[in-house]
Amino acid sequence: MKIFGHPASTCTRKVLMTLHETKTPFEFVLVDFAKGEHKQPAHLARQPFGQVPALEDDGFQMYESRAIARYIDEKAAAPLTPKNAQARAVMEQWISVETSNYSGHAMKFIYQFVFHREQTPETLKAAGAGLDLAYATMNRRLAAQPFLAGEAFSIADLCFMPYLEYLALSPAATKLVEHPHVAAWWASVSARPAWAKTVGR
Repeated sequence: MKIFGHPASTCTRKVLMTLHETKTPFEFVLVDFAKGEHKQPAHLARQPFGQVPALEDDGFQMYESRAIARYIDEKAAAPLTPKNAQARAVMEQWISVETSNYSGHAMKFIYQFVFHREQTPETLKAAGAGLDLAYATMNRRLAAQPFLAGEAFSIADLCFMPYLEYLALSPAATKLVEHPHVAAWWASVSARPAWAKTVGR
């Protein structure tokens, strides 16, 4: 299995976390943004939108990080997917929350304070309000259980993790003080050995 990506990419980190959690052997192939490799024909043949990551597995190719994470997990006998239908549906719900109601807001702060891509004050204000709503919703969920899908760590949890790692470097880090159950969950999941490997600690 080959993963084409960049270790600083949030979406690449979702896939790397899945690989490390499932102990799946893989080869990492760097796609160098600085050289524009993500927009070159070789990579566009793997990922037509010029993004990362992409996967090759014995002739099978795919892209989109959340789909890749599901694929890797299923090949590893699905340790990161609940067996119960309702818990599995809740996992999918929280993956959708991350996609539609969290990551876009988080990335505005990450662009501004990590990657130094200027955002307007209005953009950051709106993104902050979006994060507040997402965290309040997560906080209610995590008040009743240790992980987003239930009693076990799942793909839903790892999908949020790359953003929180980077948000710790921005003013949005202080938002966790207002949401103690989210803060406790983040302290727990970010201490997992697989995450240390993912972010190169």
